[in-house]
Amino acid sequence: MRTRVLLAVALIYPCFAASAEPIHLQLRWHHQFQFAGYYAALEKGYYKKAGLDVIIDAGSPDKKPVQEVIQGHAQYGEANAELLLERLRGAPLVALAAIYQHSPSVLIARKDAGIASPDDLVGKKVMLLDQSMDADFVAMFNNEGVDISRIHVVPSSYDIRDLADGKVDAFNSYLSNEPYFLKQQGVEFTVLNPRNYGVDFYSDILFTSEDELKQHPERVKAFRQASLEGWYYAMDHPQEIIDLLINTYKVDKSRKHLEFEAEAIRSLIVPDVIDLGHMNPWRWRHMTETFIKAGMVENDKFLQDFSYEVDPIADKEKLLRYIKIAVGIALLAGIISLTLLFFYRSLKRKNKISNRNEKLLLLAQETAGIAYFVSDPATGRWESSPPARSNFRHQR
Repeated sequence: MRTRVLLAVALIYPCFAASAEPIHLQLRWHHQFQFAGYYAALEKGYYKKAGLDVIIDAGSPDKKPVQEVIQGHAQYGEANAELLLERLRGAPLVALAAIYQHSPSVLIARKDAGIASPDDLVGKKVMLLDQSMDADFVAMFNNEGVDISRIHVVPSSYDIRDLADGKVDAFNSYLSNEPYFLKQQGVEFTVLNPRNYGVDFYSDILFTSEDELKQHPERVKAFRQASLEGWYYAMDHPQEIIDLLINTYKVDKSRKHLEFEAEAIRSLIVPDVIDLGHMNPWRWRHMTETFIKAGMVENDKFLQDFSYEVDPIADKEKLLRYIKIAVGIALLAGIISLTLLFFYRSLKRKNKISNRNEKLLLLAQETAGIAYFVSDPATGRWESSPPARSNFRHQR
């Protein structure tokens, strides 16, 4: 009897069945404001409302999102440009939403190292991850004609103090994080931003595997939507998320540092201008061509179906609805214009006839010396006007 009741409940409320299996979201790094939207989706109940039992796993040097999802340890992940790079190399990964429209990845150099451009990195000690994780920088070097083999690359320690202490000349960083620490330490620095050298990549991309999409399409759709709702909430309530990070996730950053991070991230997500999660096919194509040009991949044969289509049928219906509205507005504007044109021409014709008649009457009065009738503008009545005095003088 009990089994039947549970079965009936599962059939009536399918979300209960979905929530029976916990799903994992693998982050790129430790808990911080960088991942604010996912904390909001969890704490504000957006995941629960969608019938999802979500576990958010912090990242580390040994726990990278792409590998965790490929190996099946997590169903969802959050990655940078390396996501597209791995896809082009054949990894069965699907981009669900580009959270950051511009990448925060930059190289920060000590000012006393005399580094003002990528060319100046030649012969210098530069901390980087591997070429896949730091695809932005590899593309920047290629665009500027800098041979990476001439740079003394040091595996990243993930500790900005190595730059502050002068152990290296430049360090792979996030605009939203490391600059705050250096300012607090009084270390003067310069920033090499790939965007200034023709490399403008998406970042912090929510993704999943082809298998997850094939086996659980509704779960993918629900997870994506709930995550974006969380991001919208986080952008509107940054102080609340900062409180959450300090009190619940016990982050080791100060409130001021988290506020700095939140402000920097907002300028990269640009939620007031672009819909959160927006992905432009042209941007993916441009990123792909950049990788091919840099010799990081051979071709684009795996690019197709990389970007998740939210609901193509709904999108088409929305587009048709917008087109109908636009056509309706155009027709209405046309009718109004034609009506105004008709009245304008009609009034112009009447004025022309009235002016011609007045001229004829004046001409008749002057030549024949006859009385004529004029309209008094004050009373609107027609009154007799005495004939004009004839210029003809009677000759005796």
